[in-house]
Amino acid sequence: MQAWKSASFTSVGHIVWHKSYASTARFFQYRHEQTYVLAKSRPCLPVEPLSDVQSWIYSGNRSHPTEKAVGILKPLIEAFTQPGQVVLDPSGSTLAAALAGRSYIGVELEAKCCNAKLFRLITRLSDQIIIRAQI
Repeated sequence: MQAWKSASFTSVGHIVWHKSYASTARFFQYRHEQTYVLAKSRPCLPVEPLSDVQSWIYSGNRSHPTEKAVGILKPLIEAFTQPGQVVLDPSGSTLAAALAGRSYIGVELEAKCCNAKLFRLITRLSDQIIIRAQI
């Protein structure tokens, strides 16, 4: 949390996605994913607030071990940003941002995963995007 604050982000919410399956089991069966929703400023309140518990849509993890389905991220992005605004995704999963008419800054440490994301963006939005990548 200190890193968020030092970068001038504030938490506007916490989302839990409930899974119908356990992704792993140790002391517990892990049947959820979670994330904090951060903003640089206070966004306007959504007209229809989202539930903080959502159903999980499995993406198949084809391009990344923690890949998120566009269907679970797009409503979140549309609720808290306007077209043309920038979405920062430090985990690299939010291709949905680009599909929702927002600008997108993604962070990915592994070149293989970065290349897969760039390929998905290029094939889906080839006439609409400008990509600046440093690999």
